[in-house]
Amino acid sequence: MKRTIALLCALLLCLTGCRSEGPGQNAAVESAGPLVETAEPETAIEKIYENVTVRGLTDASDDDLTDKFFLDVSMLDSYWVRFSSGDFGLADVFILKPSEGMEPKVRDALEQVKLNRAKEFENYDVYDAHQIAQDAVIYEQGGYLIMLMLADTDAARDVIDQYIPKI
Repeated sequence: MKRTIALLCALLLCLTGCRSEGPGQNAAVESAGPLVETAEPETAIEKIYENVTVRGLTDASDDDLTDKFFLDVSMLDSYWVRFSSGDFGLADVFILKPSEGMEPKVRDALEQVKLNRAKEFENYDVYDAHQIAQDAVIYEQGGYLIMLMLADTDAARDVIDQYIPKI
């Protein structure tokens, strides 16, 4: 009798697919890969800022990049940059598409932006902005140079991974 029950239980498990994950566990597996095959940096920025509560955010213009961040826009094919005023914390995201051959110069410029932002908040540390600036990550993905200067860079990087495929 016990053998029959064990066989029926094994058969039942096989028929139901032996699913052991709980609710929502499969969602992480489904979202692990990129959502798109071509890069969508604008969508990535929008998704990142859905969960950012810092006030005083601005989408950067050519003048902002040149005058505030000292980035030469002639080195870029395109860019998507949103930054905070700093009055209510720090939440900056730079997604830059360097012109051909300009990658090293653009990376150096981003490193300088990081240093300048850290210096800016050295004596005026609002909502841990100084540490956030120091911990900013700069990396290349899919032909873009990206700088994430937010409290939760891991969550922002997950979004980037979904909207800018790794090449």
